[in-house]
Amino acid sequence: MLPENINDLNSLLQENYPKLSKKMKLIAFYIIDQPQKLALNTLAAIAEDIGVYPSTLVRFAKHFGFSGFAELQELFKVKISQSAINYHQRITDVQKVTVGDVSTNSSHIFHDVTSRNIAATKILSEQVNEELLEESVQALCAANEVIVCGSNRAQPVANYFYYMLNNLGIRCRITNNVDAEEKLSHWLDEKTVLIAITYNPYSASTTEAVKEAKQSNATVILLTDTKLNPIAHLADYLFCIHEAEIHTFRSLGATMCLVQAICISIGYHQQGN
Repeated sequence: MLPENINDLNSLLQENYPKLSKKMKLIAFYIIDQPQKLALNTLAAIAEDIGVYPSTLVRFAKHFGFSGFAELQELFKVKISQSAINYHQRITDVQKVTVGDVSTNSSHIFHDVTSRNIAATKILSEQVNEELLEESVQALCAANEVIVCGSNRAQPVANYFYYMLNNLGIRCRITNNVDAEEKLSHWLDEKTVLIAITYNPYSASTTEAVKEAKQSNATVILLTDTKLNPIAHLADYLFCIHEAEIHTFRSLGATMCLVQAICISIGYHQQGN
């Protein structure tokens, strides 16, 4: 059956992802990870961004029952047109931060970074599951211990989470080295919450930590980029965050906003609010 909306399409892609060819997987990942670009860019621009031929995008769309790539793309255009921001204004805003001055002047880079992070944070604000957010806060408040796991690009997020939770008086550990990972099994039980942060390419140590947590019946809160993460299905609370990309570097701005919101909410829960 042809997907009727983005959620249906994403579910179909997740279900078929392991069976796709390498190039088809690149397209599937892009569709889930970059919905804004998919809605606003041309076929040629999207193909260049992914690193495939335009004809490959057309074959991909037809593989999943669409008449062509334009029909698949229409799902994303409809989604944006229904959002709080006017569709034409969204096109203008995105063009400003994607087609604008590519100067390496420091002031231009600064304004580019801030503009793109604002756009990414707006998307997070529109898409976050508020019920899931509240339930994850309650799980952290009820935990006997919280373990935070994140390495490479995710390590600053893990460090900030650890810092905030400790200041809130929550018993917390952080695993970002080999020695800590070896002790992980001794810390995990059904009253433990594991917070895992990982982005593509996914950290092997974080992947293993999540698997071990599930074996120990611990609760898992996962912050990642897409539902195509191989451990996404193991999370009790899954947050997919589409970060800004600036000069080939991925930001952490939206993720940090989410972490801050969770920790401030914990503070209010502790006061009985």
